[in-house]
This record gives sequence, structure tokens and C-alpha cells, in this order.
Amino acid sequence: MQRLTLAGRGKRTYTDYIEACCNYLIPYFGQRQVHELTPELIDEFDSWRISRLGRVPKQSTQRNHASAFARVVARMQREGVWDERRPLPRLNVGGERGEARPAFSDEEVQQLLAFLPDWVDQGRWSGVNQTRQLGWCYVEFLLYTGMRTGTEAMNVKWPHLQWHHAHGERFLKIWVSGKTGPRQLIARNEVLPALERLVKFSFPERENLADMLARPVQRYIFITPGGRRPHVFHGTFTKLMQDSGLQKDASGSHNRTLYSLRHTYATQALARGVDIHTLARQMGTSVAMLERHYSKLTPMLAAGKLA
Repeated sequence: MQRLTLAGRGKRTYTDYIEACCNYLIPYFGQRQVHELTPELIDEFDSWRISRLGRVPKQSTQRNHASAFARVVARMQREGVWDERRPLPRLNVGGERGEARPAFSDEEVQQLLAFLPDWVDQGRWSGVNQTRQLGWCYVEFLLYTGMRTGTEAMNVKWPHLQWHHAHGERFLKIWVSGKTGPRQLIARNEVLPALERLVKFSFPERENLADMLARPVQRYIFITPGGRRPHVFHGTFTKLMQDSGLQKDASGSHNRTLYSLRHTYATQALARGVDIHTLARQMGTSVAMLERHYSKLTPMLAAGKLA
């Protein structure tokens, strides 16, 4: 569009599209992989854009951004980098807002965790079994850290995990490089057994998790014993949801995705009384985004305090 504009052959709308790309689409989507363009990511873009603008954008602005985004998607199609089996992503226009992926209830979390060990053992081939082993750990890792699925979680290496000592207690601190920049988060203690399994699975020569954290290796945490690194776990998670009977939410109208684990983390944190500002920093998101998705839940989660 810039080349055509400089050559005097550009359309009047190109100026708006270029501004949308440079100031909004590239800053938000620029470092993402194509397979990460999920409805959840686009839903968070709406909240990010509101935070950046300081207001809800006008419908004309939303339409310009959506048109610019559609040009990017069209180019992905032409160049064959978009899987034709996946629905084409589009930005919300005219006040439309994507819905948060359905979270798991506490009972469903317990059902899922109880189902996983036998499900992993049912993998008939070694490759399937190994992927399920990693997938089991990946599910718990997302559930107990609140990280974004994809690049954010998959890029964690063992040196990024460290002990944090405070008030006579020890906590697991994880350095994360996400779409909002680097941050450190405190993982829930329930993640430790999953990490112990990862050490035993991928690095059997190491004694335990404490040994790995004391002498970390420069390797990604989600790799097989042979060093194979899965790029995504979406297919494995979809199979898990189908086999466990947890694919649909309570209403039966929405399929659960890996992002449902992040929403479950947020819901459980609010239920435990974690304030929304601390939770926003922990999850690498904005207060506006959390308020948008969870403000209706907050009074119900705090019913005991409010009553």
C-alpha cells in the first residue's frame, strides 16, 4: 500500500489502513505465529485497543482496522500460510465482542485431573504416549500459572524457573516473555508435581525438580526425552476434551479450548480473593480486559464477603 501510494496509484483508504497496521495490528499481532490467531487472541485485541485509545473506538475506526486486518488474512490465504480447514479470523466490528472461552468449574477441574493419568497410558504408540505425557503437564502448567497458550508458554526454558523466598516460605517464580513484554509471575504450588514429572520424563538423569532448578539446562521445558519439541498441543487437547466428555461447557453451546485453562485460572484467582490489579500483572494483561470479562462474576465469587 505504501509503494502504491508513493507511486500515485494508492486508494484513499490506504492511508487509514497503513495507520491501522502500524499503530495497532503490528504492535499487537506482529510477533505472533499464524497458528496463534485464535478467537481468544482477537478478543483480547479489543480490550488492548481500548486501553491504548483510552476509550471504545468509533465504529468507523473498528471498520478501518477490520478492513486492514482482512487484507492481511487475504494475503495469508494467497501465500498458502493459512490452513484452509480453519475458519478465517476477523476483527469485531460495530461493538461486537468475542465471548470469553468457557472456564472449567472446580468439579470439572478435578474430573479432568483424575482422567488424565489413565488417558496418557492409553496412548498405543510411543509418539502418542510421549505427546500425551507432555500434554498432561502442559494442561496443569497453564491451569496453575495462567499463561497464554502458544508462544508464551512454549518458550519457557528451565533457567526461567527459579525459587523465590519471602516471609519464610518458598515459591516458584517464572520469567515470561509475552505479547505485553517480559514479566515475572508466581506459579501456584500445585504446578510442582507436573514439573517433577517433566524432569523425570525428559531428563531422567536428573534427581528431581530441585536438582534441575539448582543446575538448569538451556532447554525448553516441553520437550520429549529425544529432544523433540511439539509446536502446539491444540490437537492433543481437543482429543482429551472429546475422550473426557468435557468438550462442551455447562450450557452445551461452546467448545472448550486450551484458552479455557487461562480463563479457569483467572476465575479461580478471583474466587480466592486475588485483587484484579495483581491478577492483571500476573497474567500480563490489562485491568480493563479482566473487568470486561469477569466484572459480572466478581460479586458472585465474593458472595461470602459481600453477605
